[in-house]
Amino acid sequence: MPMLYLIRHAEAVPHGDPNFEDDDRPLVDAGRAQARALGRALAARGIRFDAVLSSPLPRALATAEELLAGMNAQGTEIKTHSSLAPGGKSRKLDRLLLKTEGESIALVGHQPDLGLYAGRLIGSKKAALALAKPGVACIECHEPAGKECGELRWLITPQWFGEPAGPPAEADEPVLYAHEPALADGKRA
Repeated sequence: MPMLYLIRHAEAVPHGDPNFEDDDRPLVDAGRAQARALGRALAARGIRFDAVLSSPLPRALATAEELLAGMNAQGTEIKTHSSLAPGGKSRKLDRLLLKTEGESIALVGHQPDLGLYAGRLIGSKKAALALAKPGVACIECHEPAGKECGELRWLITPQWFGEPAGPPAEADEPVLYAHEPALADGKRA
């Protein structure tokens, strides 16, 4: 069963910066460090990618490059595809994945598209995952990638792998949720 790793790009120059068109915004130095830290954390847990697919936008492509550098996998080929750019079509991404060989595939892209795609993969038309920069959603597909093909295995935020604030002192395991809703009385659901 293929495992898909949906990875949101790391911290980039802010939207609206007059020095860059939106599609041309690069990673900031902190974003490069975030992506490398994520790569180190994934590699430390034995995760390797058979294929890496990225949005062609510089911030996503640089995230993929830095992620692989953190994993000591710089020789891994990164293929760019427009279906991972903002506004990309999920069915085109499904077709791309059908042609992609490997059991462990990284998809580096943007919000809200990756979050919506994750919802589609796990069977919801209305659900979307909120991925932090650079958060990861791991989805195990039980059939070829497409609508309702798999289940969410885990979801991590930068705090889990030490960027920027670091994990809580008592946390030894990954955070398996993005945000836990609070009830009206302030308790956790």
